[in-house]
Amino acid sequence: MENENMNPSTVDAQEVDPTQETKAPAEQSDTSELDQLKADLEKERAERKAEQQAAKKNKEALDKALHDVAKLTKERRAEMTDAQREAAEREEKWNALVDENEELKRYKQTNMAKERYLLRGMSPELAAKAAEAEVSGNMEELSNIEQQYHDLEMKAAEAEWKKSRPRMNAGDGSVSMTKEEIMAIQDPVARREAIARNIDQF
Repeated sequence: MENENMNPSTVDAQEVDPTQETKAPAEQSDTSELDQLKADLEKERAERKAEQQAAKKNKEALDKALHDVAKLTKERRAEMTDAQREAAEREEKWNALVDENEELKRYKQTNMAKERYLLRGMSPELAAKAAEAEVSGNMEELSNIEQQYHDLEMKAAEAEWKKSRPRMNAGDGSVSMTKEEIMAIQDPVARREAIARNIDQF
């Protein structure tokens, strides 16, 4: 009986607003996404900072090693006799000559290979790439370049074949024309008619 006498306005007031229920989880999800983004950003910054510190340590270690080598070389030279110093200088010059000779041999081999590829009909750029791949022993790259050259050869042969084909008769006694021939016609009416007959060229 008491339940029946309850004021409807109090019952409505006690009911929870449905918009508030749906709004709260949306706000929570936005907040959680924002927190996640902030955490990801902080993590990325920390990783970047760690990478920079590692790179700095590596550079410092390399600089120190180079400095130590230079110092040891200087000390060693100071302790050498004149004969030892001359022998060391001769060895350095010999090593420099060997390196230079290797570079010249590679340069000569590359140029000879490039000339060979140019004689086959390759473009200068493709021939240079093929020669470099051959001399360096990169057979996979050389195979790719050969395939590119083969594809280009096939396209060129197809284009040449299309040019050499006789012009097709349209069936009305007119012979098909190339786009260049049509555009060279001075008379506008004749040009329009030629375009209409050879519309496949446009």
